[in-house]
Amino acid sequence: MRHKNFDEAFYLSTYPDVKEAVKAGKFESGWQHFNAFGRAEGRLHAPGTSKSFKDGLTRETKLLKHILSDGFGIEIGPSHRPIASKRAGYKVDIVDHMDTDGLRAKYVPHGVDLQAIEEVDFVSKGEPLADLIGRSEYYDWIIASHVIEHIPDVISWLQQCEILLKTGGRLALIVPDKRFCFDHLQAATATGALIDAYHHKRTRPSPGQVFDHLANACTRAGSLSWSAKNNGKIALRHSIDEACQGWNTAATTEHYMDVHCWRFTPHSFRVVLSDLKQLKLISLSIVQEYDTVGEEFHVILEKGAEATAQPDRLTELLEIQSQR
Repeated sequence: MRHKNFDEAFYLSTYPDVKEAVKAGKFESGWQHFNAFGRAEGRLHAPGTSKSFKDGLTRETKLLKHILSDGFGIEIGPSHRPIASKRAGYKVDIVDHMDTDGLRAKYVPHGVDLQAIEEVDFVSKGEPLADLIGRSEYYDWIIASHVIEHIPDVISWLQQCEILLKTGGRLALIVPDKRFCFDHLQAATATGALIDAYHHKRTRPSPGQVFDHLANACTRAGSLSWSAKNNGKIALRHSIDEACQGWNTAATTEHYMDVHCWRFTPHSFRVVLSDLKQLKLISLSIVQEYDTVGEEFHVILEKGAEATAQPDRLTELLEIQSQR
């Protein structure tokens, strides 16, 4: 169902790339593009609106207001939708899984603004970030949007971010809320699963994670992500045969199958981060949170900071259980 504040004509006239993509049959409408890509990219949805549907802040503002704007940072995996772009004047190194030309070729079929793709400084092949970049305690901030859920070993990744950050440096995250995307039918990730991945030094999604992703990924009213107001029909995205084939490929080959390894809600993420700090596995603390808008929530972590508040673990766990 199209949001009442979405202006189809405005959206298509404002974004010629989307208009051409709709004309070419890549999307049924501007709304379909907005729901799949535009919302996450922070594209305007109606005249005079540069704000989200819910809290009056753009997704970019939620992160950028908490970083040192004249400092030096990293953006990890910005793909075609950077938050702190070089074009906007930010001093930033870009880390992605492909070089610039590769990313532009990848997104040609998606009707996005290819010029928004940043020049990639470091191409990651899964090695530790500090090894890839060759620096420590150098950066004032790191931004990662829709990245952490893909990382096979989240604890080691957070530790690598700490190595790269100065004391007081900030890690700004945008995280999909599993309740409002294709992870809807799966449980939120518990701390123990992250600990197991850390002890195994996992560098790729496990065969079980690949199976669970393919067996349980769903759509709602045909969309892979949605807002809390969407009560459309839920359908499985893949067949059980596809899930079995995916498991077999992950178990018997070296092919990297990119899936969501982990699933979070704001409450579950708060518990996990608190647990990891109690275990002295990280020194990052949450200093700012923004609740879910659409399908994602925002979290600002700071190296060496005291947490703004220690969550009551039982209360948080009960809330997670009530939201399942």
